Amino acid sequence: MKKTIVLFILVFFVLLSSAGAAEFKRLLGPILSSYSRPWPGPFSGNYPYLPADGSTLSPFRNSRFSFFGGLGLEFPLSRMLEVEVEVLYKEAGGQYRFDTGFFDSYRYEFQLRELSFPLLLKTHFWKKSRPYFLAGADPSFVLSHRYQLFHRSEAGWIFEKVEEADIKSYTAKSDLALVLGLGFEAAVNKRRVAVECRYELGLANLYRGSLPGPENQSVRVRSRQLLLVISYAIE
Repeated sequence: MKKTIVLFILVFFVLLSSAGAAEFKRLLGPILSSYSRPWPGPFSGNYPYLPADGSTLSPFRNSRFSFFGGLGLEFPLSRMLEVEVEVLYKEAGGQYRFDTGFFDSYRYEFQLRELSFPLLLKTHFWKKSRPYFLAGADPSFVLSHRYQLFHRSEAGWIFEKVEEADIKSYTAKSDLALVLGLGFEAAVNKRRVAVECRYELGLANLYRGSLPGPENQSVRVRSRQLLLVISYAIE
């Protein structure tokens, strides 16, 4: 996995060195992210263990809403093909709620900050049209990972924070995701503006902790991300 990420970074900088033929772009937008299963811990012994509920590909289930931003370089290969390399700062993670048999409720919130280097190939459907399809890979480096635990008692109405911790030591240093998406490009005030919807399927196991019992060797947590990308050319 590390060799694959290093290869993508090398390709990124090779393309960057030929930036004279490229178009600089600014990228930003919202991101909806989740994990393939609840994060296994570690959590305080005073609070319930968050049980697994099965692996999922959906970014909407147990998701966290945040934002991202960055820069991109677009290299035209032909009238219908383009290569784009990007640098993005993203806040991802997940959010889970757990209700006990005594009507107490717990809410777990995870904040994963990462620096990503997407490498994408874009192809337009027709020569004169601006809708396009994109595919590629997104290697990223984990900058930080924290979780917060909120509790609401049976008689209460408000969730109160009861625990917060840095869990980067239990998290992988890097991730690699497959990227698929659709976009539409238009000219606004003589500037190229595009709106894209991207789905990123994480391939790497982010969990680097250990659990007692039979799950010790089988816990795998992967990222799921849905991005709405708004980009515009920088003059």
